[in-house]
Amino acid sequence: MTSPITWDLFADALASQHYLAAQQRVLRQLIEALLFEQVLAAEITQEDDGVCFHIPGRTAAGQPVAYRCKGRVSESFGRIRVDGASLMRSAPDGARPVASLQEFVLEAGALIDTDENLLHRFLHELQQTLQKDTLARYTRRQDGEGRDLTALEGQLQDAHPYHPCYKSRVGFDPLDNAAYGPEFAPAVRVSWLALRRAKANAAACRDIDLPSFLRSEAGEEQYARFSARLAAMGLEPDDYWLLPAHPWHWREKIASQLFPLLHSRDLVWLGEGSDVYRPLQSIRSLANATRPLAAHVKLPIGIVNTSADRILSCHNVENAPPVSDWLGEILQRDAALRATGLVFLREVAGITYRDAGLPLALQAAQYGMLGAVWRESADRALRAGEAAAPFSGLSQCEADGRPFIAPWVEQYGLLPWLDALLEASLPPLIHLLYAQGIGMEAHAQNIVLIHRAGLPGRIALKDLPGGLRFVRQYLADPDICPQLLPTPSFRKQVNATAGMESTSPEEVRDYFHDAVFFINFGELAMFLQQHYGLAEADFWRRIAACIGRYQARHPGLAERFAAFDLFAPAIRIEQLAKRRLFAETEARLQTVPNPLHRWRPKASA
Repeated sequence: MTSPITWDLFADALASQHYLAAQQRVLRQLIEALLFEQVLAAEITQEDDGVCFHIPGRTAAGQPVAYRCKGRVSESFGRIRVDGASLMRSAPDGARPVASLQEFVLEAGALIDTDENLLHRFLHELQQTLQKDTLARYTRRQDGEGRDLTALEGQLQDAHPYHPCYKSRVGFDPLDNAAYGPEFAPAVRVSWLALRRAKANAAACRDIDLPSFLRSEAGEEQYARFSARLAAMGLEPDDYWLLPAHPWHWREKIASQLFPLLHSRDLVWLGEGSDVYRPLQSIRSLANATRPLAAHVKLPIGIVNTSADRILSCHNVENAPPVSDWLGEILQRDAALRATGLVFLREVAGITYRDAGLPLALQAAQYGMLGAVWRESADRALRAGEAAAPFSGLSQCEADGRPFIAPWVEQYGLLPWLDALLEASLPPLIHLLYAQGIGMEAHAQNIVLIHRAGLPGRIALKDLPGGLRFVRQYLADPDICPQLLPTPSFRKQVNATAGMESTSPEEVRDYFHDAVFFINFGELAMFLQQHYGLAEADFWRRIAACIGRYQARHPGLAERFAAFDLFAPAIRIEQLAKRRLFAETEARLQTVPNPLHRWRPKASA
């Protein structure tokens, strides 16, 4: 664990070279995203060592400036890679390195046709990312405590590989960030509350008795203490659900905004818990370090991270257990899916507060502020000799600059290891799409790689209710699909792409393609080229061959291969940066070339 963070340490970090390294990364990802999403207009010139991007801008005084950087257009969806160290600013008074992140955003942003307030909001998120990444780099250690899944989620700290606001955590001050960010391996003790059942919506998987489950999660001794506290207040313990809360969120949001519930005793403060939890990559998910086989708990936190608020949407909380039951039933019925070794990390229970009697504006303000979801620990899924690692780590380097996968590649060889990875991860994902009609949002943070001494064997999937799409009539067995609570209208205004049900198989395919190939494997393709010299074309050829082998094993699904065509010439992906620069009035999507298309099986060409 790192040393406690102080304001002196924070000031030292900002004066260090780590600030410049973090700023270079933020600028690089920002330019890559804005060029790729065609927000910035750039002139591209060909040079001997690649291409050069020339980006126009304008000073506050109205004078023209230009930014220049070297880079390349990749074979992975045409994604853009920029050499951050090459970025220069040119003006009538000469050329020089970029002075600051703010300088670039304001001068290049002056030519973007958007609301000034949205531009300034975006700049704030970028600056918060810069601040927090600087502190993480400054305090990062070469050695980590343990190499289990929870420890690795803190040690591999690159965060989102595409979104420029990859570590914004707007709402956390620097000390909050150190107290609750996974990079710092903090010991977090949740705040326990009691929520009157009449004010709560609760759901649990079919094999879960919710009162017994909550008693187990709290622990017998603590459960008895909480029950005694309620009884001493003249309250009936059976009238309440036990509910954990993130300590920051309790202090900053619940206590200050939902205090009328405390006055009415619809909500009761019970005290700090005894178990130690560790935050995971998603910040709001906590793993129980005291009892590793206990459930992970996902809690709302009133911050904005990677441009999304981190509340816990009420409809997702209530949908989580029935979706988990549904996927579990599919797995039980589908022998081919079971043969892949796939694990669904079920979200077995959820409790949320929502007062439907309030005016809609107040419902929107309080929506998702109070609740919890319990998810099965990946440790429970491991067999003898297996270990788990975050899939996101496959495209990251350790503190010493070596790829996280380096020991595995050295032991097995790059291509044998890569082929094992593809066979472990792709067949279950594409089988769910082709055979079952379900597109999983399997970006790297939602996949756990299960391996034996570094050799990939199978995967586990998490974030089930918020991370899938389907068209009901294309489901293999629509009758077992649960009736799901819809996304409220005021949440769709915040996120135009929210909702599990789609209107066409192409939408499901694109949703799947965006997460699995554009962000997840697309990042791995570029990483392996950079660090191991593997041509991106060869990477995508191997992906296509893996899909082809699956299709050869399942010829009866030929019509489904066409309906969910992974080899289509182009797909539509979400514009993550553009969403923050323009009003959230529509889904921000763009059409990009599909690197799998050139490897399309001849029979379906």
